[in-house]
Amino acid sequence: MPTSLKSLAIAWAITLLIVVGGVGLLEATYDPADSIDPEAQIANAGAEDVADKEPEIPFRPIPVQAVAELLEMTDQGPLPIVGADGTRPFETYSAMAVRAPEAHKIAIIITDMGKISRTTRRALTDLPENTTFAFSPFGQGINGWAEQARRANHETLLMIPMEPANYPQDDPGPLTLLVTQTPSQNLNFMRASMSKLTGYLGVINNKGSRFTAAKESMRPMMQEFRARGLMYIDGQTSQYSSGPELARGMGVPVAVNSRLGFLDEELSAAVISERLDELEKRAARDGYAVGVARPYPISIDAVRIWAAGLEERGAVLVPISQVADQQPATP
Repeated sequence: MPTSLKSLAIAWAITLLIVVGGVGLLEATYDPADSIDPEAQIANAGAEDVADKEPEIPFRPIPVQAVAELLEMTDQGPLPIVGADGTRPFETYSAMAVRAPEAHKIAIIITDMGKISRTTRRALTDLPENTTFAFSPFGQGINGWAEQARRANHETLLMIPMEPANYPQDDPGPLTLLVTQTPSQNLNFMRASMSKLTGYLGVINNKGSRFTAAKESMRPMMQEFRARGLMYIDGQTSQYSSGPELARGMGVPVAVNSRLGFLDEELSAAVISERLDELEKRAARDGYAVGVARPYPISIDAVRIWAAGLEERGAVLVPISQVADQQPATP
């Protein structure tokens, strides 16, 4: 072969080797992601994030002042009613539900709010959001206190005094519902209590171990709660209370104290803490639990400390409305 042809063949062979080697190297090192435009990557990532996120629900604060359309002006004072469009006070004055699908839900109710200014103020200042406050009809300036509570996203309830087993030695007050009174008399007393406060979503019994156990005495009261669009919370002052059964049968939103009596029956920080731990166990078992305490300084401190680490333990504090109709019918 002539020298020129041999040189040309060698040059072609070298060129071919370079091309093949380059293709092999490109195949070995090529990453498809590197070929995407950076701006397009950012846009696509944003779209994926949006797709993965749950839709945002705008925060809806509890109305601070009572809604005029949900009030009936009577000789006794303003009473809650269902609006012309069917809106109930229960829905209107409920806080937004806490979104924590995997967490156990616990509601804490602090009763006797408004009776002593100092303890009421401390409860409002120290207790976490979503603690529920129940106001006594015998408190001073309770509408002002309740407005402060709702402004801070605390749901508000009204306490209804009911006859305890050892009445009159233990007397809840002049508006106490009694089994010896007629339904008309008890309704009159109850409406007198209900007119003392506005902007509440439901009621809780104050004492009442005897009255709540008397089904025929409780029935007209529960009919009144249903007609006025209110929730009923049974304080479990008696294991024989007919309130929860009547409420469920009549379609009244209901929640029940998860233990007989108060968390702070014994004014000991250690005992209250133990009761709160028991409440967590109940919530872990049933999904929901309710505890009731009073605004004693020792109780407020115990609840505040306990609630601070609640989410780390797989539970959340929720408003009482979120527990409505969620507890098992039998303990």
